[in-house]
Amino acid sequence: MTSEQDALDLVIIADMHYVDQADHVCPIPTRNASLGRELIQRVWQRIQRTGLPDAIVLMGDLVDNGEAPGAEQDLTALKAELEDIGVPILVVPGNHDGDPERLLRLFGDRPGLHEINGYLLMTFADRYAPDDRAARSPEGLKMIREVRSAHPDSPLLIFQHNPIHPPVDSSYPYNLTNAPEVMKSYAEHGVVLSVSGHLHGGSPLCYADNVGYVTCPALCESPFRFLRIQVRGHEVTVREDRLKMPEAPPLVDGHVHTEYAYCASTVTATGAIERAEKFGLAAITFTEHAGQLYVSSEDYWNGRFLNEPELLRQSRTEGRDRMRAYRTEMQALRSSFVRIGLEVECDRNGELSLLDEDRAGWDLLIGAVHFLPEPFEGDIERGFMALTEKLLQQKVAVLAHPFRFFRRNKMDIPRHLFPPMARLLAK
Repeated sequence: MTSEQDALDLVIIADMHYVDQADHVCPIPTRNASLGRELIQRVWQRIQRTGLPDAIVLMGDLVDNGEAPGAEQDLTALKAELEDIGVPILVVPGNHDGDPERLLRLFGDRPGLHEINGYLLMTFADRYAPDDRAARSPEGLKMIREVRSAHPDSPLLIFQHNPIHPPVDSSYPYNLTNAPEVMKSYAEHGVVLSVSGHLHGGSPLCYADNVGYVTCPALCESPFRFLRIQVRGHEVTVREDRLKMPEAPPLVDGHVHTEYAYCASTVTATGAIERAEKFGLAAITFTEHAGQLYVSSEDYWNGRFLNEPELLRQSRTEGRDRMRAYRTEMQALRSSFVRIGLEVECDRNGELSLLDEDRAGWDLLIGAVHFLPEPFEGDIERGFMALTEKLLQQKVAVLAHPFRFFRRNKMDIPRHLFPPMARLLAK
């Protein structure tokens, strides 16, 4: 292998137990079965920040009951979340996935040998008895011998749903029933690493007879873990990533939107609370766009409500605004964990886009510049800073996404405005 080919970077995801369209109710609440697609999206967002892997390996139990009507739709939905990532997706069938041939067909994969970056990756679809016991078949053990004979010098990694080592002390059959025989085969044929799923708590990298063994924890259970594995020749590094926030320092999201936002699609206030709790935030604050609560979508997105501030009062008089409905609904959700507020803007007169009677009673007002009203339009940078100063004079507690205005308008962010912006904030 050349120096450019001597590393293999893998993302390992196990046990999503997804249920959406399937006619099935997951009997174990800790599995968060409804979040499968969203968990995949969150993993994808995470790995985008840290660099794409060479491949993603799904370690089985993608759905909670592959035999239920509608389970195929859930598998297809998971596949759709992964197909645009642009790296190979390897799939290991699990005991909950139903027909392994169907699973592999849906994902366009097959068991057996895959070659990536000069490494040999072997995936197994071990067969299950009705009591969930599984064993490696004689044919599977023979395939390992044949692959090693054909590729005597390439590093070999093997992936299966059930753990091989260490033994799991449980009445439930986690390990392959012929695990000692499998371990002997792995040692004889120089397997670098054996990767499994199935055991939701996972197990860290350990070695037996120079073979590395690791079990990936379940993505569906808090703290929503997955693995990043890097192999260089015969050296293995395993890093566990978790989607849940660390407890310290406590993190608070003070800018959360709701179903009242015109840009909302699947977001809801109750859903945001549920996810904030599950993923470890210390608190959240709902801060809906005040302008969107008063005027129509069209009058908001074209900025008319800032150039014609009388539209706010007109909407209230005509009974078309949603401000009071928003306040009432969010007030019912208020708690030590949930605060309520607004995201406000300044109109052409430098006044908040907020009626006087709606200003009191909020936990937080955050300010933002989304549009430049007509009096501020001439010199864009000067107008932006003048409008921002007007906004800060209104005693907002937070300035939201200060320079996103430029990016949204396809302009370079004026970094030379950072110091004067900092002075305005400090003042």
